[in-house]
Amino acid sequence: MKIFTIDIGNTRAHCAVVEGGRAESVADFPTGDFAKAAESMDFGGMAVSWCSVVPKLSLQLEEIFSARKIEAFRLCAKTSPIVLDVKNPEQVGHDRIAVAVGARAFFEPPYIVADMGTAVTIDLVGENGSYAGGAIAPGLHAFTAYLSEKTAQLPLINPKDADFEMAIGKNTVEAMQVGCVKGFCKLADGVIADIERAYFGGKSAFKKTIFTGGSVGMLPKNWIAGRLVEPNLANIGLAMAFEMISK
Repeated sequence: MKIFTIDIGNTRAHCAVVEGGRAESVADFPTGDFAKAAESMDFGGMAVSWCSVVPKLSLQLEEIFSARKIEAFRLCAKTSPIVLDVKNPEQVGHDRIAVAVGARAFFEPPYIVADMGTAVTIDLVGENGSYAGGAIAPGLHAFTAYLSEKTAQLPLINPKDADFEMAIGKNTVEAMQVGCVKGFCKLADGVIADIERAYFGGKSAFKKTIFTGGSVGMLPKNWIAGRLVEPNLANIGLAMAFEMISK
C-alpha cells in the first residue's frame, strides 16, 4: 500500500509517498512554512504517517488533520513498533525512532544509523531489535558555519570541497577543511568505532551502518564513498512503523 509520510525536522519538513520500502514523490519544505502548505496538501486518500521534532508545529499539524478529518498515525515513543531500551523513552527524538525502524528494510539487527541533520545522531539497534540508544552532536553546519559567523576573518567553507585525506592545510580554507569538515567526519568515525568495540565484538560494522539526513550530500566524497546512504530513511521508517502497528 502507498503511505504518505511526513518527517518534520528542525530545518526542513521532508515528505514522500512510500510503497514497498521505496520513497517516491519526494518533496521538501522549510519547516517554518510547512503548516501553511499542509492546509491544502493533497494526500490522495492515502494513509498518513508522520513524526516531528518541533512541538509547536506538531500541535498545528494535529489541528489541521482534525479540521480536515484526516486520520494520521503519529510516530512517537508511545506508538513505536520497536522497544526503546533507554532510560527515558519519551525523550527519544521521533525522527531517531523513524530512522531506526527504516533501517530494518536494509539490515537484520544489530545495525547502526547515522542521521546527518541539524544535529547528527548516531544510534544502535541491538541484536534483539530494540532501539538501544546512541549519541547526539552538532551537525555539519555547526562545524562549518560557526567560525565564519563568530570571527571577523575566517570564511564560510563548502564541506564538499574538503579532501578527507588531507592531514594539514596549507592555507586558511584548507586548514578549516581539515579542522571543521574532517573533524566532523572523525567525530562520526569515533562514535561508530566505540559502538563497534562495545556491541560488535570489535568487528567492523561498515556493512551494517546506514547514513541519512539533509547534510549527507555535503560530506567529503572520499569519506562517504562506499557507505550505504538512504536520504529518505525516516520516511521509509514512518511507512514501516505504520504497517507494523496496523498488523
